[in-house]
Amino acid sequence: MSTRTVVFLTLAVLCAAGCGPKLIPGLDVELADTPDHRALLDLMASFRKSYESKDIDSLVGLASERFFEDCGSPDAADDYGYEGLRKHFDEHFKRIKKIQLNLSIKNVRVEKDSATIDYHYVTRYLMDLPAGEQWKITDELNRMELAREGGAWKVTSGM
Repeated sequence: MSTRTVVFLTLAVLCAAGCGPKLIPGLDVELADTPDHRALLDLMASFRKSYESKDIDSLVGLASERFFEDCGSPDAADDYGYEGLRKHFDEHFKRIKKIQLNLSIKNVRVEKDSATIDYHYVTRYLMDLPAGEQWKITDELNRMELAREGGAWKVTSGM
């Protein structure tokens, strides 16, 4: 192989390696910088902000009218849909005085008008309990499922 061919092939490989998709910086996962990925990350930021401020109207506004949550159990008694979402958050926030929510995106998949976001969350909250105020911590993995409706992403489960 000639020196000229080797140089050409080397340059071609370097160009191909440097021409990959632009990634969104600051994440724990490599995520291409696309309009869908940006919109989904914006939705997660809105979710965090609304959750920390206990803004039930904003949280419900992120949900699709097709929202359904089975709470990960086979017992239908703890299931709720869009109509029960406001009540769920109202009951959830009732005894909570302060909340801190940290989110870490682990995976994002977009297929046409549906998406899933796998995320790790750590919630620290100060609760008003009969024995007095107490800090609690929740540290879990979760999956949020979303659908594009009217050009915007809406949560269908996992909130």
